[in-house]
Amino acid sequence: MRSPRPAISRSRSAAILAASMFVAMAGSGIFSVPADASGQRARVAEGPEDVVAAEPIVIDGHAFAADYVLVQVKTGVRADRLPARALAEAGVESVTSIFVEPPRDVETAARIGLDRWYRCTLKPGADAQAARARLARTRGVERAELDPEGGLAEIPNDPNFFVQYALRNTGQIVNGQTGTAGADIGMTAAWEFTQGDPNLVIAVLDSGVDPHPELAGRILPGLNVPDGNTATADECNHGTHVAGILAASTNNAAGIAGIARTARILPVVVVNGCSGFEVNVAAGLTWAADQGAKLINMSLQFNLGSTPLLQAVQYAHAQGALMVAASGNSNLNPPAFPARWDETLAVGSTDSRDVRAISSNYGPELDLVAPGVNIWSLNAASSGYGYTFKSGTSMATPHVTATAALLWSYRPDLTREQVREYLVSTTRDLGTPGYDIYYGSGRLDAAAALAAVPPFAAEDINQDGEVNAADLSLLLAGWGPCGDCDSCPADIDGDCDVGASDLSLFLAAW
Repeated sequence: MRSPRPAISRSRSAAILAASMFVAMAGSGIFSVPADASGQRARVAEGPEDVVAAEPIVIDGHAFAADYVLVQVKTGVRADRLPARALAEAGVESVTSIFVEPPRDVETAARIGLDRWYRCTLKPGADAQAARARLARTRGVERAELDPEGGLAEIPNDPNFFVQYALRNTGQIVNGQTGTAGADIGMTAAWEFTQGDPNLVIAVLDSGVDPHPELAGRILPGLNVPDGNTATADECNHGTHVAGILAASTNNAAGIAGIARTARILPVVVVNGCSGFEVNVAAGLTWAADQGAKLINMSLQFNLGSTPLLQAVQYAHAQGALMVAASGNSNLNPPAFPARWDETLAVGSTDSRDVRAISSNYGPELDLVAPGVNIWSLNAASSGYGYTFKSGTSMATPHVTATAALLWSYRPDLTREQVREYLVSTTRDLGTPGYDIYYGSGRLDAAAALAAVPPFAAEDINQDGEVNAADLSLLLAGWGPCGDCDSCPADIDGDCDVGASDLSLFLAAW
C-alpha cells in the first residue's frame, strides 16, 4: 500500500482570506483540439469512425457448461470412491481433476479446499442441471456446481469506443499520438464487476450540462449559482464533456461509452461562461451536499482557496460526500484549490503513453493521476452536440469520480474512506517507485480497484453488508427445497435445499 499524501497547513493570510478569485476551468476549451485529418487507417482521421475495429466477442453471460458438472468432494474422500449408483443416476461418464497440473502450494490448496474439485463429465443427452442436483445429494460430495461461461472482456458497441484510449488502450493512434498498449484504466475488465447503479447520483460542479442524447433521461433538475436560478445549460462546452466521461450511455450503438453508464447527473453551474468566483463554488458545493450527493466532481481550478470554499469543502465532507477535484493545468507545485485540501481527491493528468501531461499541477497533495489528454467526449448544444476532443485535468477527474461510482455500485455498504482507499491503493505506479509528487500514488486502475473489493458473503442474503436478523428472516422464509436452484439466495451451501447446513453456516458468519 502506498503512503497517503502528506497533510498540509490550512493557515491563510488576511490578504488571501479577503481576496476575490477569478479563474478558468481546469479543462477549458483552450485545450480542445481538432481531429487529425491525415487519412491514416487505425487512427482518428476525419472522425472516430475511421478507427479500424475488430468484431466484438459476444458471450452469453448467463450460459453454463452443458456436458459436465463440477463437484467438490468432502475432506478425506477420494473421487474414485464416490458411490457408483449415484454417479450413474446423475449420468456421469467420468470423473477427472479440474487441473492440468496440481496446485504447487499444496498446503494452501488443501486449506481452502481447492484441491478437492473434480469435473464430472456427463453422458450425451444428460441434463446438467438435473445432474448437479443429484450430485449435490451424493454421499461424499461437499458441493456441486455448474460452470458459468465467460470470455475475453467484452467491448461495447459504441462506434467511438476505439478512440477512448483511456478505457481500452491497444496502442492505437488518437489525435495524432500513438499510445502505449495497456496505458488505460482497465475499463472493460472493470465492467465485468458492475456497470453501475441507476440510483447513484453524481453532482457535477461545472459550467452546466446540456441534454445530449447520450445523457437522455438521466440529468436531474439542478442549480445555477451565479444566476440564482435553475437554468443549467452548458455555458462553456465543458460540463457536458465531463458528464459524458462520467455517464454517457453505453452499448447503445452510438457515440462513446460512459464509465458509470447508468448514473444520474446533478448539474450545478458555478461559473459564468468558463470562469467565476470561489464563493459560487462554495454555495454550489454546499447545495449539492444538501441534496444528498454522494459523489461530487469538481473539474475546477482556483489559486487562492478562500475561507468560504474551504468551509464548504469541510461541510460537504461532513455530509459524507466524496469530492474529486482537478489538480489544475498550470504545471505548478502545489495543486490548485479545492484539490489541494485533504478532504478532496486531487487528480492529475496523463496521456495515452502513461506520461504526465506537462501542464498538470503536481505536489505532495496530489493523490493520483488519470488519463486527461486527447479525451473524446460529448459536445454541448452550442457546438451542435456530437463529440470533441478536450485535454486537461478536468478530463482526468471524471475518470476517477466514475470509478468511485462503480465501487459504490458494486458494494453500496463501502464507506467513503474505503472507496477512497481502493482508488488510491490500487493505482499503477508511475514515475519514481512509490508515491511521488508528479504521479501521486500512480495512474487510476479501475479494474484493479474493483477486483480489490471482496464480494458480499453468501451468508449476507440481502447483500446489505451485514449478516444479521434480516438475513435470518430470509433464510427461514426460504426453508426447504429450492424451486429454482439458480435463484435461491438462502441456499448457502449450494445443495438446492435450504436446511440445517445452511443455518449452521449462517450462524457461524453472524
